[in-house]
Amino acid sequence: MDMPVQDATRDEAPAGPEALRERGDRLRDAGAWADAAEAYGAYLRLCRDDAAILVQYGHCLKEAGDPRGALVCYREAETLRPEDGDIQLQLGHALKLLGRPAEAMDAYAQALRLDPGNAGARHELLGLVAPGPPAEPRLAEPLLAEPPLAKPPPAAPPAPAPAPQASPAVAAGLAFDASDLLDYVRHNRAPTGIQRVQLNIIREALQGGGADAVQVCAFDPAAGAWRAVPAPLFLELARLSATGTDTADPAWEAVVAAAGEAASGGAVLAFTPGAALINLGTSWWLPGYLARIRQAKARFGLRYVPFLHDCIPLLVPEHCAEGLVGEFARWFAGLCLHADQVLVNSACTGADFRRLQRALLPTLEIPSSIVPLDAAPDAVAPGPLPPRLREGRPFVLFVGTIESRKNHLLVFQAWLSLVRRHGAERVPDLVCVGKQGWLAESALRLQARSAILRAKVHLLHDIPDTGLAALYRGCLFTLYNSFYEGWGLPVTESLAHGKVALVPEHSGLRESGAPGAVFFAPNSEPDLVEQVWRLSADAEHRAALEQRVAAQFRPRRWAEIAAQVLREVAEAGPPLPAPLARLAPPLGTPHRIALLPEGAPLLAMALADAMREGTGWSTLEDWGCWARPGESRLRLPLPPEADGTPLRVYLELQAPAEPVLFRLQAGRETGAPPLARRFEARPGARLVVLFALPAEVAGDLVVSIDPAVAAGAGASRIGVRSLMACRAEDLAARLGYLERQAIASPVD
Repeated sequence: MDMPVQDATRDEAPAGPEALRERGDRLRDAGAWADAAEAYGAYLRLCRDDAAILVQYGHCLKEAGDPRGALVCYREAETLRPEDGDIQLQLGHALKLLGRPAEAMDAYAQALRLDPGNAGARHELLGLVAPGPPAEPRLAEPLLAEPPLAKPPPAAPPAPAPAPQASPAVAAGLAFDASDLLDYVRHNRAPTGIQRVQLNIIREALQGGGADAVQVCAFDPAAGAWRAVPAPLFLELARLSATGTDTADPAWEAVVAAAGEAASGGAVLAFTPGAALINLGTSWWLPGYLARIRQAKARFGLRYVPFLHDCIPLLVPEHCAEGLVGEFARWFAGLCLHADQVLVNSACTGADFRRLQRALLPTLEIPSSIVPLDAAPDAVAPGPLPPRLREGRPFVLFVGTIESRKNHLLVFQAWLSLVRRHGAERVPDLVCVGKQGWLAESALRLQARSAILRAKVHLLHDIPDTGLAALYRGCLFTLYNSFYEGWGLPVTESLAHGKVALVPEHSGLRESGAPGAVFFAPNSEPDLVEQVWRLSADAEHRAALEQRVAAQFRPRRWAEIAAQVLREVAEAGPPLPAPLARLAPPLGTPHRIALLPEGAPLLAMALADAMREGTGWSTLEDWGCWARPGESRLRLPLPPEADGTPLRVYLELQAPAEPVLFRLQAGRETGAPPLARRFEARPGARLVVLFALPAEVAGDLVVSIDPAVAAGAGASRIGVRSLMACRAEDLAARLGYLERQAIASPVD
């Protein structure tokens, strides 16, 4: 008989907040959820801003059967820690318990955006199931031999999920995918660089071309389709994003809620033949995105046109967030298989793209078009300066996320040197505008520990366009530092306001700063100190440089940039070959069907995703991928050397924790009927299946996987780890593949 949990302090007056918190922890660990919630609630009445205990309070309420109360706690914690991915994960759990799956998916997606390494959010969002324990592989024998099945006609790729009855489809010939922008505004109002680019270009495209010619959409992972975002709604979102920073403003909350409803339940986009989908932001965090791109390309001849802002995670990975490098590498590899055209913001980014793309597909030429982001910001009435700057204190402006890549540490050290050399009164203040980003701790720690920097350096964030205009107008000049940039929008904005920009001479900054910036030697504190001092102390020198800016810089309007984007897409040639038609890996190559972790883009990353066809697949995991009942096929393009020769096809499988009966079919798509066999696997087994295919003239290799083919067979899934096809006489490839499967991996 279970004994009730005893609490020796229940009838005693708590000594204070610490005692209440400890009591809550003790009761929580004992599973006394209601009593623990009561203790945490008493603690929070004394310490309202403890986000960690708010989360624990929510956990206890949830376990006690009150998910609605838990949701309230998590929401309160979210206001205290808006950048905490774990809180978003807990929000998703509570929303899922309350039967609100669309909102739960939004929360899980936000958790992944904030913390790309959040495995819990990834598993929830993508519906992952942990694999069974790996076992030693064995060569599988047929359980029941069957005659070859009649060859079915080639299967068309499954269409996107149909629109709900209440939301008729909307035809689209050209659409802007604003998925990540709409995700960003759920928790932010003031846009940063990429969001600012998307807002301005899409706004001007809508106003210039009209809703009949241009559509805005968002990808809905639950439906596997793009949903239309009404043009008036997007235009209002763009307008409000520039007028304030208050995310609790009722007008802002209403437009964000309406955009969220459109993105998750609006009309499904039906692409017209030859339509173009332009993605100005990111998509690597969206589950199933490229699979739906492939289907739309096959069904509608869709042209997929991403905008590549930079290749920073591949060029300076040490300055990127954990998890981002691998995510970006897989996305870039997928881009090379799927893009029909790439838009880039500078010749520097274009050169980086061509070099990296040709390393993957040396014989493929993906057209790229340079769309410089040399636009003046929208004219707005400047607002007031921050209080500390209203007394006429001279200052230098640095606009950019406070993160490792922007190297604020070098700038702060330079300011220390300036003050110690010239005195605080002769050195201007430094105003840094931007959110805190990745690996900013060293710079922030230096600023917090130095009395000089606390007095001279002001850290601001969530500044509206009106406030930013006032800062540009009031500064002596601007400074923009970075280890690498694709363009550098704050440099353009500085020049557009007539202010000199001081920037390091490298990467895309050479192009954004060409019309009038002053360059310093990258990562050189002495050169930076010298240039800052001369620009600060020599008013005549600064005025001469400002005259040069006025004479040389001719910014474009965002309407002109939007028009160039539409023109470049309209004038591009026909779609490139289908994704799998762009490559034919040599025979004898093992192909892992898994989420590959490498930090450099590899074709194997893109192939692991692109080989999978049908709706029966789960998402890729580190170990492999589950195939479920339904359409689960692997398609492998074969090189010319495969024609007219017998093949051996090996498939490495993983059984779940239950026994499973499954059927496999393998053959070349345009050849003889496929070979079909049934197999049985014991719980947790790893096994290798062999198919001997006769000589055929042409056609891709297609392997169909159907788990639980008989009633009561047990599990209804089978894991797939790898695939290999080789010539029948290639004994080295056959033996090598089997040896790799037989030798246990210490980190499988």
